[in-house]
Amino acid sequence: MSLAVAQRRGLRAVGRSWPERAIGRALLGLMAFIAAAPILAYVWVALHRVGYAFELDWMEGGSVELAARVAGGHSLYAAPSLHFVGWTYTPLYYWISAALGQITGVGFLPLRLVSLAASLISMATLAWVVTRETGEWLAGLVSAGLFAASFRISGAWFDTGRVDSLFLALSLVTLAWGARARGVRGGLGLGLLVFLAFFTKQIAVVALLPVIGYLLLVRPRVAITAVLTLLGLLVASTLALDGLTDGWYRYYVFDELAHQPWAKQVWIQFWSNDVIGHQWPLLLVLFVAGAVRVRAGSVASLSGVRRGALTTALGWREVYWMAGAAGLIGAAWISRLHTGGYANVLMPAYAAFALLAGLAGSRLWRGSRRRLTAVLLCAALVLQVGLLRYPLSAQIPTTAQEAAGLPLISALRELPANVLVLRHPWYATEAGKGSFAQAEAISDVLRSGSPRGRQVLQDALGDALNADHIEAVVLDGGFDAHFFRTQLARDFRLVGRPITRARLYPLTDVRTAPTLLYVRIHPGEFAR
Repeated sequence: MSLAVAQRRGLRAVGRSWPERAIGRALLGLMAFIAAAPILAYVWVALHRVGYAFELDWMEGGSVELAARVAGGHSLYAAPSLHFVGWTYTPLYYWISAALGQITGVGFLPLRLVSLAASLISMATLAWVVTRETGEWLAGLVSAGLFAASFRISGAWFDTGRVDSLFLALSLVTLAWGARARGVRGGLGLGLLVFLAFFTKQIAVVALLPVIGYLLLVRPRVAITAVLTLLGLLVASTLALDGLTDGWYRYYVFDELAHQPWAKQVWIQFWSNDVIGHQWPLLLVLFVAGAVRVRAGSVASLSGVRRGALTTALGWREVYWMAGAAGLIGAAWISRLHTGGYANVLMPAYAAFALLAGLAGSRLWRGSRRRLTAVLLCAALVLQVGLLRYPLSAQIPTTAQEAAGLPLISALRELPANVLVLRHPWYATEAGKGSFAQAEAISDVLRSGSPRGRQVLQDALGDALNADHIEAVVLDGGFDAHFFRTQLARDFRLVGRPITRARLYPLTDVRTAPTLLYVRIHPGEFAR
């Protein structure tokens, strides 16, 4: 009997008698329903958010500014100033979003469409991989559903206009390709896919490094070709973009990020809160599956089964996916360690646990005592999905939020000349008040240990409000005034009322909204 046939029979034949088969089918149906529910819930939420005219997270507008800059024929990597500060990401996501924006128009929509499509590709890839490895569509559906269920604990980030979903989709597709890659052609494809994932977010190299190391041991021809391809593309792209940007590509993508501080408290909190706190039912399944696997291997050895045959049939595939999962989890951990790392960086880790859970659950079900195992796996799935449940309505913009956004744009439009909206620059661009850097990008450069960008930006900000003819400054609170404290105190006055009555808050991440309005003091103003 082939392994695939054994797998299929293992999941379907929960019992031989009619009552046992009926109970087995009921459990399978219940598991399919529970696994599909988070996917349908996410799609429902995403379709209600994709056309929202304002920010889903407080930095999404800055991301739109970058795509608009690409659409306008400008570089993403240039000397930092009040008008522009680059982000610490490689450019592929913004290039794709800008290209799509030629059809949809520049704004939030093209970026969210790219992220939505990428998140669905991630779920489909998980389902495909686990189905191919186990021979069971239900195991694949469970993996996809478990990842979809992590939407809220990942910051409700899957569909926002940020790089993370595309990076994860490319990483998972790369893992799927690498599992079956053979020869030079397979290595070329693998190297190209790793580069595309890196060209979306640099941490992809960390995420995919373990499987490349694995392939060096078992398929050296594939791995060596992939490494050479990746290095060639990395060197060529870095030299080309560095030459076109006077070295600013290397600064933003490598130097600035490498010199940012670490959040030391996350060394333990990642494992205790982000992993164990949210994924303990899955971890229990993985622990039990591992114990069963070790015991089965010991019994097989004692029974005289050739060790090499057992490893070929089961072990090598398991090692590959364990290496892939370890890379994704490691990438999430490292990203979380960076100060300012929000829950979105956990997406690769939760995808890894969903992948392993689908594989481990299928293996457990194929063992003995199937009726008991079926009940326990169903209970674990119910616990995990229940633990990650979230109110759908809280993730969808309300009419009140829409009503708060329109007056804000209108109020900005009525202000004279250039207006700086420090944390939400896209709102000023929409109002026709100029294009400016986003506060977090400015902060990242100023707090980085890499001196080049910090010194250039400090010099540029020294008298920027006057040099750039800023007539009004909108801040989310007094905590942002430190960027321009001297200029604001000397040349501006704080208006005694908020810029709008209702505050426009994002749906996720930092709860912050444009509030304080400073207007320029002109000669003779107080004499009137």
